[in-house]
Parts: sequence; structure tokens; C-alpha cells
Amino acid sequence: MMVRKAGCATVGAVMLMLAACAHDASPGVSEAARLDAVVQALPLASSSPVPADAIHNAVVVLEDPAQKLLYAKGVGPAREGGAALISAKDQFPIASVTKTMTATVILQLAEEGRLGPDGIETTLGSLGVLAPAILDRLMTFEGRSYGAGLTIRQLLAHQSGMRDVFMDDAKITSEDNQGDAAPESFGGVLLGVLGAHRKCLDTPGCDTAALMTGKTWTPWDASQPENAQAGILNFYLNHNGGATNGLFAPGQGYHYSDTGYIILGLVIEKLTGDTLHAAYRERLFDPLGLKHTYLEYAMKPATAPYEGNAADFYIGDFPGRTGRFNISFDWAGGGVVSTAEELNRFMRALGEGRLFKKAETLTLMTTPQWRQMRGDIVVERGLGVSRLTTPDGISYFGHTGFWGAIMLFEPGTGISLGGTLNQVGHNPAVWAIDLLRAARPRGTATN
Repeated sequence: MMVRKAGCATVGAVMLMLAACAHDASPGVSEAARLDAVVQALPLASSSPVPADAIHNAVVVLEDPAQKLLYAKGVGPAREGGAALISAKDQFPIASVTKTMTATVILQLAEEGRLGPDGIETTLGSLGVLAPAILDRLMTFEGRSYGAGLTIRQLLAHQSGMRDVFMDDAKITSEDNQGDAAPESFGGVLLGVLGAHRKCLDTPGCDTAALMTGKTWTPWDASQPENAQAGILNFYLNHNGGATNGLFAPGQGYHYSDTGYIILGLVIEKLTGDTLHAAYRERLFDPLGLKHTYLEYAMKPATAPYEGNAADFYIGDFPGRTGRFNISFDWAGGGVVSTAEELNRFMRALGEGRLFKKAETLTLMTTPQWRQMRGDIVVERGLGVSRLTTPDGISYFGHTGFWGAIMLFEPGTGISLGGTLNQVGHNPAVWAIDLLRAARPRGTATN
């Protein structure tokens, strides 16, 4: 979910000032010193004077097996008003990094034949996930309904043509709105309630659970298909008449859409006969020993055994955890909580091909479906992952998340990274790439 999209240059400008130090490969400068320099260059809220776009805390774990390097660093207090610094074992919301996990489960199901003979070309209409009447309304373009014909591949690759429930409304997209959430999108309406939420926190007897920002959301309530407040997909279908007017015919363009990943979560539950959290645990978290990673707000299995010290994430100067900001809306598109340590472990397992039975499945996942330029970085979108290529030809794949989370893997060297800036409005990609380069400076591409 997003309320405002951040440009790659937000943190990058700070990083460039440190490039000479961070990328110094001379024998006297250790990997740890170079990495420390990149982390310490962040515009921390604890600095004096406080930077305009301050970051309150950040944490990263970086691993380079070839150099026997395992680096972990946290800066800033884990919680608002606390003294303890954030650490690699503190939990944080990974937001859209969750999409990679959802895509991994979908591709595992495809390997097992659970999607049928057509694999990821299987259509929603053939899976019975949503009722025919809902599929008829799900996405229309130029007077034609496309819901039943949307394929799993199109949902994975953000090529369905559907608007993003969190960022777009029926009239404009976030791109039309200078990166901000459209006024009547879920994110736009949510942001409008934040002031009331903050006031409620300071008002004796006021219950934030009564507000949109304090409510625990369900992804889809099929028993109330016309009620916009019953669930996230319900909101998409019904708020102000719905935002189901598509942006292009399926497969004919690219538009980032959490809506599609909510549906993919429903597909997983339909095909496994269990909850999304159960699928994550059985297929990803438990096999990898991720004991502090879980789908937040899930009822089954219960999350209590996996909960730990949760760090604050920030919207401006507002601390989400301390401020009881409920982020249950993200679900299959962004609802997982993890740690820097465990996020790095997941990224390594994925990058090394250990989460699929067939090598070609990882190839399918990472094969570009769409290409964009973000500043001077080439961004190629795969199925639940993105490949980032810098001007000198070095490539990484992984995913970023709205609250500042990121995981990356460099196939050419096996270096991996997991971490977060825990701050809305900062894209962590440039920061993460600077860290990866600081760990192993080189003048030429390795992949």
C-alpha cells in the first residue's frame, strides 16, 4: 500500500556525498567501515539540525558468503521515545516486499499443477475464486468486462489493467496526482483520517478502533459484496461507485496494482484450502526457520508465537506502532512483518533457488515482463520481483516496500541484503545499492 510514492533520488542525494568514502576499495578501508559510512550518512531525525526529510530509524543485514561477511547495523531508536537502538532482530512491516512471498507461493502451486494445465495462464473465471457477478464488475475497459479472463500471470506482473485500490480512484491514478494517493482511493481517504486519529490518541476515552485508521480490515467479505466498508476488495468495487474502470486491456500495459495481489491471496486460500498465513508458514517461513516473520493480524495460525519487539515505522513524524495505526489492509500485497535478519535469509533462499523445485521457475519469476527507467536505474518488472540495473551494468533483484523495507540479491556475486528505512517517502533502493557496492567495490559488472 502507498500514500505517496518516493523517487529514487530521495536518499540517493545523501549517498552521493559519501561515495568517495563508501566505495573506497583501498586496503586500509574495511568492508565494515565502508558500510558504516553509508548507514551513518542517512538523514537521521536525531541529527541537529533535524533534516527536512528525516529518517527516525533504519536497520540492515548484508551477507556476502564469498568474503565471509555478515554485516548488521541499526541506527535510531526502535520505538518513539525509547532509548534502545533498532537491531537486526527487531520486527518491522515489510509492506510490498510481501508481494514476492505471495508470488513465490503462487509459483510453487503452479509447479505442483494446482493451477491446472495452463499454469499461470489460468484465468480467474476458471478458478472459482470470485462469483461470476463479481468477476463481471471487477475490471472493465472501453465497455467490455475483463474480470473472468484475467490471468494469474497478468496479476503477478501488474499487467491486468486494474487500478490500485490504495493509490487510484475512478477518476485519476497516483501518477496523475504527482505520486500522491488519489483523493477517493483507499490511501487518500485513509490519509484524510490521520489527523482525527492523532487527535483521538490525545483524547481520554477515544477509541482509535472506531476510525478507518484503527480498524482491522478483511481483504474481501463475500457476504456483503455491495458494502464498501466490509473489506478492501469491497472498497475497490463500491466506494463512490467503485474504481473498476480499467486503464488498459489486460496484457497491454503496466500499472502497479495492489488490487491484483489481494486477489492472488484469495487464489492461494482457494487452492490450498487454508488461510494465507498458513500457506506462508508451511511453504516459506517454517522451512526457512523464520520464527519472527508472520502475516500481521492473521487469526489462523495465531500470530502470538511469532511476535516480538516491533519497531516504529513513520508517516512524517507520526510513529505507526506507538500511534496504534492499523495496517491490516495490506494483507497479501504487503501485510507481513519480519526482521532484517530474516528478510535477508528469505532473500538468499529465493536468490539461490531453494524455494522452487525447478530452476526454470526462478527464471520465470525474474524474467522481465515490463521495463521502466527510475532516474538512471533500469527497473525491469518480473513476477513479484523487480530487477534493478545500474548504469555500469550491475544488476540486483528483489522488492521494496512502502514503509521503507527492501530486500535485494545480486546473482553475480551472491551478495544479499534485507532491511528498512521505516519511513514513508524514502525509496530505499539507492541506499541498498550503495550498501551492496560498499561491501564489494568493483569497476566492472559481474552479472
